[in-house]
Amino acid sequence: MDIEQVVRVVELVEGSQLHEVTIAHSGQSITVVNNLNKQGTSSVETAPAYKPKNNEHSHLCATHVGQVYLSEDDTTDNLVNKGDHIKKGQTVCFIDELTRLLPVISEKEGIVSAVLVKNGQNIEYGQPIFNLEA
Repeated sequence: MDIEQVVRVVELVEGSQLHEVTIAHSGQSITVVNNLNKQGTSSVETAPAYKPKNNEHSHLCATHVGQVYLSEDDTTDNLVNKGDHIKKGQTVCFIDELTRLLPVISEKEGIVSAVLVKNGQNIEYGQPIFNLEA
């Protein structure tokens, strides 16, 4: 599903009396909730983010759909490696979304216990990129 299709679905739901619609295609799904009657605006909701149990590691997840890049370019080292301590607000990787290179900024602090993606891999919104330990 590309962004134009998502925008069209949002516009169709906004103009209808539907409250919620979920569309699944090629392993991807999107849920659009029409909140116009409640708040005066509509919103797009995706599947709920992964919530770790108390005994599990937490994840840093993709903030966009595209290709993930673990370094700024092909000649530099990865921004984050296994065993690195990251801080809240730190850029941990980039996602190439429709030819825009967007930074993924950590919302958590911790030690990287695993890198879950490979450089250049296609990634979806909310997909875990790194495992973190407190």
